Amino acid sequence: MVYKIFKLDLFKTLSNLTFAIILLLIIALFSVTGTIIEQNKSLEYYQIKYPISANMQQAYIPTQLNWQIIKNYQLDQIYSSLPFLTLIIIFSISLILCTFSTQLPSLKYAKRWKFRQASSKQHELYQQQYNHYITHSSIIYKLCQLKYYNFYQKQCIYSYKGLAGKIAPIFVHFSIILLLIGSLTSIFTSFYLQEMIPVGEHFNLQNTAQSGLFSKIPEELTGKVNDFSIEYYPNKSIKQFYSSVTMYNHKTDKVYKKLISVNDPMQFEGLTIYQTDWKIYGLRINIDNQIIQIPVTKLINNNQTYWGTTFIANNQRYSIILSGLNNSIMCYDKNGQFLTQLTIDEKRDIDNITIQIKSILTSTGLQIKQDGGLYIVYSSFFLLIISIIISYFSYSQLWIITNMNSINISGKTNRGHIHFEYDLLQIMIGISKSCKLIN
Repeated sequence: MVYKIFKLDLFKTLSNLTFAIILLLIIALFSVTGTIIEQNKSLEYYQIKYPISANMQQAYIPTQLNWQIIKNYQLDQIYSSLPFLTLIIIFSISLILCTFSTQLPSLKYAKRWKFRQASSKQHELYQQQYNHYITHSSIIYKLCQLKYYNFYQKQCIYSYKGLAGKIAPIFVHFSIILLLIGSLTSIFTSFYLQEMIPVGEHFNLQNTAQSGLFSKIPEELTGKVNDFSIEYYPNKSIKQFYSSVTMYNHKTDKVYKKLISVNDPMQFEGLTIYQTDWKIYGLRINIDNQIIQIPVTKLINNNQTYWGTTFIANNQRYSIILSGLNNSIMCYDKNGQFLTQLTIDEKRDIDNITIQIKSILTSTGLQIKQDGGLYIVYSSFFLLIISIIISYFSYSQLWIITNMNSINISGKTNRGHIHFEYDLLQIMIGISKSCKLIN
């Protein structure tokens, strides 16, 4: 008996709309915290961004947010933390119970007839005395023209229209439930990888940046970066960069190639491959018919990015500086004196040494992502848009009571009062016309 009472109380609590709103506010508070505090960063990042000051170390209770508090309370992983996931699950159950225990029964109740044997002063709209009997047929005919559903009993008529407007709250509930299901699916099954691939190299799916508890990285998929290029503005600033990527499925022998760029990703076997970054990692140089490959170092000077390297030829040290893929390459001696300007495949003699830049070696940054809940989330947004459109349909009710020489009309609507007044005017005009015909 106690178990049944507890079960009933738990069901009432979970299906209560107020309880669901409180849960929603708590989830919003978690989300705000997750927006303010950067998520899934390294420990060094939080130690630099949220340091512990000397005053905070002496204080018994810290008064300022620091990296220890963030790590101890998992504030850097809010969206995958157990309390947040528990709230999401309880909120989903609450919405489902509320939908099936309150919203759906209210829709069923709205379709039933609700007769009134006496006039209601609360929603009274029209009252008129006549010298003769008012027929119901003309009233019902006019209501049908106005697309009302009508029920007739003795001297009472009950009519309603706009039942679709009562469906909108149900659609809102289902859209939120879908959104939560999609979010949980993304948390548990999605993953994304960060790769920096040299041009011309094959790559496997590795270097996982984040993955869900039940995510699985497909081992049968590999890729290759065929080429990389940069598009510049007339002032030599970067406009866009492109990577030609080929993906392979070794089980099905499926091959797909696409030129991707920022905001134009590639879709393949449930994966989305984004263009994220690029870098120059080396030069291939021909020195006196001997080809060598040397690494370069990224340099930043006055907010300008350069790449530099040095090499030794005939016991002399030379430096090379370049600022991009299509810009000239500068060559300096060991004292930093400018010697010459080089271009790709152009041979130059420097101190009786023939130097030729064969190619600039580049890498392209790719983010490879799989999110099984993405389309569920999109579907929830689509359903929410539909519910907003449906909510503009007004739900109107009319009660008409006729006696031997009088008529009383009462009614109400949840929105669209001007249209409701127009309907009432048309009904009164129809009644007046029928009275004239009888006279």
